[in-house]
Amino acid sequence: MEKIRQISSELRDWIIHTLNNGVSPVAIADAMIKKGFDPKFAYESLFKIVGNESINTSETTQNHYKYELPDIGKKGNLIFTSDREVKVLSRVDKPFILHLDNLLSDEECDELIQLSKDRLQPSRIVDPTTGEEKVTPGRTSKGMYYVIRENELITKIENRIAELTNFPIENGEGLQVLNYGIGEEYKQHFDYFPPNKVDPAKGGQRVGTMLIYLNEVVAGGETVFPKAGVSIVPKKGSAVYFHYGNSENQVDRMSVHSSIPVTKGEKWVATKWIRQRRIY
Repeated sequence: MEKIRQISSELRDWIIHTLNNGVSPVAIADAMIKKGFDPKFAYESLFKIVGNESINTSETTQNHYKYELPDIGKKGNLIFTSDREVKVLSRVDKPFILHLDNLLSDEECDELIQLSKDRLQPSRIVDPTTGEEKVTPGRTSKGMYYVIRENELITKIENRIAELTNFPIENGEGLQVLNYGIGEEYKQHFDYFPPNKVDPAKGGQRVGTMLIYLNEVVAGGETVFPKAGVSIVPKKGSAVYFHYGNSENQVDRMSVHSSIPVTKGEKWVATKWIRQRRIY
């Protein structure tokens, strides 16, 4: 079989993401070789990426993401749920990003932090190469997960997100709460899965993320979308929703983002990942 000697833009971005999360270039090159890449081409590509050199990619029309407006983007600048009035502070269409205010009350934020404190563990990522969860230098926060409808507060938040996005609660993963101390961060990454790690039996691909800020951060901790030139400053009770999956099973590479280091105080956030279909 002829060896692969082309690299897609998506694969290039995943390699950068994986390197940022502490996986060695040799391990990535070995994985590429196992997938059918020419060994010399694999190592040369890795060396160029590590050295920040330009690299040619195999762009075709099918690689270009087709933007589709998600339902939350059709609801105007004031979005009403059954128990909340949520304000749209800003909007970007490519990639799709909504900055929302008043998603949670101060009391709900405080209660969620208190419920989560004693369950925190070092945060993990899904290794794009192996599919295994692991702790890496690129993600230095602590976190925990709730199961769907675990308690009254979680159910209330899940219902609110479902009403905002028009995705059923069952399309969402369990709410994750994260805590970042001084110097802690999450380097550039994508929230969607590598194509070869998507499990159709478990809801399929991730298509959207609701990131909720639970406290005021004294300095640092912004959520940055570098390809869009967007930086979101944490504000208690506010949130950012970004959408990166369409009906053609494409994912938006423009959605790459990071959480920059906290320089003063601490940062608490809650994350809800939404899948294509029901998970449960």
